Amino acid sequence: MSHSEAGAQSGAEVVYRAEVHVEAAPGMIKLVSLPAKADPVAMGVHGEIAKHFKLAEGTFTPQTSTLDYIVGATAGCLTGVLSRGLTVRKIAVGDGRLKVDAIGEIESDEGVLVIRRIHVVAHLKAEESQREAAKRVAASCESQCPVYRSIHKAIDITTELDFQPIDK
Repeated sequence: MSHSEAGAQSGAEVVYRAEVHVEAAPGMIKLVSLPAKADPVAMGVHGEIAKHFKLAEGTFTPQTSTLDYIVGATAGCLTGVLSRGLTVRKIAVGDGRLKVDAIGEIESDEGVLVIRRIHVVAHLKAEESQREAAKRVAASCESQCPVYRSIHKAIDITTELDFQPIDK
């Protein structure tokens, strides 16, 4: 299927085309050239993922896996949406006030590693008077997040706001 056919098939205008190039390297490493990045990003295996592939220690160089990048991209995108929404409502996010953690749960499906769940927790330190506004913003993040909307039908993505009141 050509690029133009893929865009036409969905019925939407293509507003951006991400062009990525990958080069295989020894030790299960992939060197991925991404837009706006001068140097390729190394992706590979580590820990439990390496064990899944029955790789002995010393036969590979531990690298962040492609699955880790999906979890990170999901948390990063949701964080960006949340941060913008909070900032518009004059709720500060800098100076360590907004930190986000994510856990991706990966299962083996017929021998193939598959991300089944991603849980994202946003830890927000803000004034008590901002709690309700922060909760409303957090509740709307999923619908505004491009990564969430791209993958949520395949991966169960849940979000949580850990509101931590601070004194003025």
